[in-house]
Parts: sequence; C-alpha cells; structure tokens
Amino acid sequence: MFRLAMIMCLASVSAAYANERSAELVSSFQTFCMPGPPDFAALDAKVTAMKLAVRKDVGTPRQPGQFARSKSWVVPLKSGTHELVAGEARGPNGEVASCGIGADDVDGEEVRQELVKSMNLGAPARQTPTADGTQRVTSWKYADDVTLLLADGTPMKIPGIYLTLLHQTNTSR
Repeated sequence: MFRLAMIMCLASVSAAYANERSAELVSSFQTFCMPGPPDFAALDAKVTAMKLAVRKDVGTPRQPGQFARSKSWVVPLKSGTHELVAGEARGPNGEVASCGIGADDVDGEEVRQELVKSMNLGAPARQTPTADGTQRVTSWKYADDVTLLLADGTPMKIPGIYLTLLHQTNTSR
C-alpha cells in the first residue's frame, strides 16, 4: 500500500512540474515574442540589456536586397532553461522576421493546451505531421501576415517544442 501511495505522489508531483514548465515556457514566449510583430533589433537590444548568454549568432553578409540572420540566447527559468531565437531575412520574394523559443524537456501537447488557454486561441488553421511522422506542426493565423507555429514531437511521444511567431511580408503582391 505504501508503494502505491508513493507512486501516486510522485506521479502528481511530476504532472505539476510538467504543467508548471509548460506555463513558464508560454509566459516566456509571450514576454519576449508577443509585445508586437517580431523585431530582431528590438529583441537583440532587450536581451543584451538583460545580459543573457548568446548561444548562436549566424548570418549571411548583407547584400543589396537580401540577407539572413539568426541569433539565440539561453533563458533561465525556475523550471529550467530554454532557447530564445530571433531571425530575420530579406530576399527577392519578401521579408521574414521571427521570434521563438525552443525547449527539449517538455511535452508538446501540454504546451499546446497551455498556449491555447493563455492566448485564447481558437482552432488551429492547420495541424499536420512532418513527412517522417516524428513531429506535428500546428499553426494559427494570428494577425495579418503573422502566423503562430508550434512544432512538437507528440506523434512519437518525444519531448520538445519549438514555438515561433512569424511575420512575413511579400514584395510580389
């Protein structure tokens, strides 16, 4: 009987941690990525002022009319760390700016449920598995030219998510 009580207690503590982790990740995403459309320079300035550790900084040299850049930082939370990623690109078909978070230690379905609840999202515009079936990609139309994307390993019960806000403008309209 004692073993059963211990197992039940550990299971409820684990579930509470998982829900806390999901809530913290969604809150962090909202703090960094939702104040407005993604803006690489503004986010870079904000996290530089916060003295967050840079994880990666890659890009192509700026050329007239085209470039691409991505930068990421490690963000500490009570429940663990995650990666914050900003990106921007310009090419012949338009411009893209993105802000996202990634974490490899959280259940994708729990994050999806927390995201829907916290941001009052309706049904997704689309939910599809990747070609190899290991991930699902869920997307919501968030605003004009702005899409909210959640990629997770739920189909294969693999932990991890990548949540991004993507602002895309086409020059060929």
